[in-house]
Amino acid sequence: MNRKSEDYREAAQEALVQAKTLMGEGAMSDREFLESMAHADDLVDHEDNCGHCGMQIVQAQTARDLLAEGEILDGIAKWVAEHRRRWQETKYFKLYQTEKAAGRDPKKAFEKCGWEM
Repeated sequence: MNRKSEDYREAAQEALVQAKTLMGEGAMSDREFLESMAHADDLVDHEDNCGHCGMQIVQAQTARDLLAEGEILDGIAKWVAEHRRRWQETKYFKLYQTEKAAGRDPKKAFEKCGWEM
């Protein structure tokens, strides 16, 4: 896919609207939020070695799953809880938590695995 700066600008603007909605300052309905969030991973290009991209994939897939299940009522609240649960099951979250608990620098562990934070 040949991406343009406009693609990234639009994604950033969409992320800002999503963030405002999560803070209670946005005007998106639950359905609009989930539909928007379902595309949060559209620009991800290295999903297997990056915690940030991994988070975007979890967020988008959670929204797609809730939409597919018809979970629109209280969709934002359900999305927050479910995406957090799913994120905590990822290898990125687990490694970060393990390293922090052991008093080590998670960034070094990520580098050792060939991952990006």
